[in-house]
Amino acid sequence: MQKIIVLDDNEDILEAVSLVLKRKPLEVVALRDPGELMNNIPSHEPALLLMDIFLGKDDGRRICRSLKDNPSFDQLSVVLFSAQTYTPESVEASGADAILDKPFSVKTLYKIIDQLAISPGMVK
Repeated sequence: MQKIIVLDDNEDILEAVSLVLKRKPLEVVALRDPGELMNNIPSHEPALLLMDIFLGKDDGRRICRSLKDNPSFDQLSVVLFSAQTYTPESVEASGADAILDKPFSVKTLYKIIDQLAISPGMVK
């Protein structure tokens, strides 16, 4: 079963996205604290990381860039999402594989996951 880590400091968003993903054959690891991420990636070996850009004091773009610069994690697909304003250049510089603007549709979320992490046809 494919694993996905979802990181968002907003409990409501985290719960909603996790519930939507759990409808499919996916194992979801939900995290609120960016500090827990580096311990969870090696132990869970996710196919994909869904992460908010604005995480309180942390910035998902910075975290993404550090993952992409680390040879141990550079193959991890990362999708950033945000309801706030960001520059496309900052997302590109982060190395993220995709960006979703909140609110996003379930269909759009599944399409991105299907493209980046899951065997074709597994998530519809």
